Amino acid sequence: MFAELLKHPRALMVSLVFHALIIGLMVINFSFIEKPKLIKTGQLEKTVKAEVVDQKQLEALQREKQAEEKRKRDAEKKKKDQQAKKIADKKKKEAEKKRKAEEKKKAELKKKKKAEQKRKKEAEQKRKKEAERKAADKAKADEKRKAEKARAEKKRQAEEKRKAEKKRKAEEKRKAEEKRKAEVAKAAEEKRKAEEARIAEEKRKADEARRLAEEEQKRQEEELQAKLRAEENQRRLNKLRADYTLAIRQKVERNWRKPAGSGKMPTCEVKVVQGPGGIILDVTFGACGGSTATYRASIENAVYKAEPLPKPGDPAVFERDLTFLFNPNVQ
Repeated sequence: MFAELLKHPRALMVSLVFHALIIGLMVINFSFIEKPKLIKTGQLEKTVKAEVVDQKQLEALQREKQAEEKRKRDAEKKKKDQQAKKIADKKKKEAEKKRKAEEKKKAELKKKKKAEQKRKKEAEQKRKKEAERKAADKAKADEKRKAEKARAEKKRQAEEKRKAEKKRKAEEKRKAEEKRKAEVAKAAEEKRKAEEARIAEEKRKADEARRLAEEEQKRQEEELQAKLRAEENQRRLNKLRADYTLAIRQKVERNWRKPAGSGKMPTCEVKVVQGPGGIILDVTFGACGGSTATYRASIENAVYKAEPLPKPGDPAVFERDLTFLFNPNVQ
């Protein structure tokens, strides 16, 4: 029972106060008694019974209070459960309402989409029928036009044939008359022409001989001038080519750095493939006897450092595949 009281400190406090009050009253009563009186056995039993009754009442009140608190807790829990259930039911109804609305919306959209597809299909069928009708009408019109054109062409050809026949007969008559007149004049004309031809032939032969002689002389003079110009141009190009190759070689040599520890440095034939503007595309070597890989690499680096290569004095001198001798021993 004491353990039960410890669970309820308020009830324990009331019990202690109650007992303290009883004890206090007893102390006060003893202080006013001059002489101790003997307590009868019956009175003692009554006092003890009263205390037992009070204790039982206190315990009954405590149990009633605990029961009331439990009832309140149960009622509160029940109320909360009912509220939670009510909220859950409300959410469920709202979700169901939302789901039905969504399904209804989807059904309406599906119905609308189906109707739209049907409308488009009907419109497409109508368009196709209209196009087929127009195509048929056009085909008929084209056929009719072709038939009319063929008739008109046939009529035109017949008219042209008639006119051509009439013109042919008139032309034949005219030609026969002209032929007769021509034959009369031909004999006299032939005789005159024969004489003129003889004279003209003699003159032509003399003129032809003179013309051929003049043309031959002119041709020889032009060939001589062309040869002189070609030789002069070739000398100029040779000089420009030599200057061009020298400029490239000198620029490469200026960018060349002698590799460390290099021994003999022979003359190497360097072959360069260049693009427009002197861009280096490739570098290879021809005759380069006795050279080392390091020596050839230094020459190749010098060629790439010389990019862009010098421009030629004349575009005709430009060479895509260029070859020059690299000799560091000759300055």
